[in-house]
Amino acid sequence: MRQIPQSAALLTFLDELEYTEAALAADTDAADLTTAFEDEIGGWEKVFKKERAGRRDVTRAEAVVAVRNAQLDSLTLRFAANVKANDGNGTLLARFFSTAPSRFVRKGLRDQCDKTVHVLVTELDKLGANHPLHTFSKLLGAAAKAALASLDLRNQAKGQRQSASNDVDEWKEGVNQLRLTTYAELLKIAAAKGYPKAWADTFFASASASAAVEDAAPAPADGGPKPAPTP
Repeated sequence: MRQIPQSAALLTFLDELEYTEAALAADTDAADLTTAFEDEIGGWEKVFKKERAGRRDVTRAEAVVAVRNAQLDSLTLRFAANVKANDGNGTLLARFFSTAPSRFVRKGLRDQCDKTVHVLVTELDKLGANHPLHTFSKLLGAAAKAALASLDLRNQAKGQRQSASNDVDEWKEGVNQLRLTTYAELLKIAAAKGYPKAWADTFFASASASAAVEDAAPAPADGGPKPAPTP
């Protein structure tokens, strides 16, 4: 009951912290235990912002990769169409593409960029500056480099998101450990003051709700004896 699932959202952890901090502060026997919860509540925003920034940066990086990929594909297919138009003897297309252009653009983006730079651009430069296709050299080279840069930025963003995720996991583990140690302290107070064990449960939202459900009398089966009404 005191352990919040690691998969639970940060807002769930915050709600549990807020509940326990307020509950402890409301009971003079437990009020001295509030400080650690106040500290965790104060640290929540920093962890949340780092996680949010990590998710946002990856989302934006994915969008840029998608656009750069589409731009390179469109330019490559336009280039292929121009090659066909200038391929008098039918051998020029094979010089640039070892497979159909429509399949070429379905390669993994990094592989496509590599082939664009080291095959398409290289072969275009061999044609000479006066060849009608040569203008595609700079265009394809720039598009491929822009796509590669977007992939590198996405990898960087994913690395930063993983770092943020690790920080979130550590923070959640710390919160759960605090809940366990606090529960142990509350049980000591309950024993010293002659309170029932359930007293300690009231300081935890999830445990308190579960206890309320468990304490509720089960409904009698149809035809069974019904409890006497409360006077």
